[in-house]
Amino acid sequence: MQKRLRELRVLKNRVVLITGGSSGIGEATAYEAAKRGAIVVVCARHLDQLEIVAKRCLILSGRPAFAYQLDVADPDKIDSVLATINHEVGSVDVLVNAAGFGDMQAAVAENLPTMDKMVRVNLLALMYLSRCVAKEMMAKGRGVIINVGSIAGKIPTPNSSVYSATKAGVINYDNVLRMELYDYGIQVITVNPGPVATHFFDQADPKGTYMAHLPSALVLHPAVVARRIWNSVGYPVREINIPRYFSVVALGYQLFPGIGDWAIKKFFAFK
Repeated sequence: MQKRLRELRVLKNRVVLITGGSSGIGEATAYEAAKRGAIVVVCARHLDQLEIVAKRCLILSGRPAFAYQLDVADPDKIDSVLATINHEVGSVDVLVNAAGFGDMQAAVAENLPTMDKMVRVNLLALMYLSRCVAKEMMAKGRGVIINVGSIAGKIPTPNSSVYSATKAGVINYDNVLRMELYDYGIQVITVNPGPVATHFFDQADPKGTYMAHLPSALVLHPAVVARRIWNSVGYPVREINIPRYFSVVALGYQLFPGIGDWAIKKFFAFK
């Protein structure tokens, strides 16, 4: 297992498939993979932006880069795009599920269509893509699946009930997937970032209230997350909690949930 994983520490000429690759963590992860010589394949709904990302990846890597339009909420489209990638690019060595969105509303204010879409995009699509690609990796006896969760899946905050639930689902799904795929030489990494300076909050919190009240030191740059991701591939890493101190905070929340609820409600009283 470890020998097979060590080979993936070198990304040169490896096929890396990234969903949500048109912006945010997905885009930054694509650029960092390209810098390390990977053949980058980016997928998202907006093809125009994807093609810009793919062109930059080609320049950074000197290797082919590909862009495919994909709405991950549609499993039939997932099947079609994966078949096309296998035919036109090759089998996937590393999958990065970075597609996702949030909606910062009180639980009683959430509407069913938004709740349904959040579950489909953040959780079900990630699970389905992981399942499909894992089958191919099992046949090869090697691969890496990187699923972007969130620290919100460990430390929930008010007005993020559905989003936090989907990310908690990602964490627990990966915990099982990791056990099932280990003997096949497949590494499963869950990435749990804190707040990241991306367009995520433009949709999740259009008024900007959440970000305005966060200390700037807490807000991550997506490139920092991307470097942590690729520096973890091929090493005995199961989760990336970033910033690192969130691991301690999450443990404290599990041990002392009453105190945790009080502190979180006090800090996020502005909502």
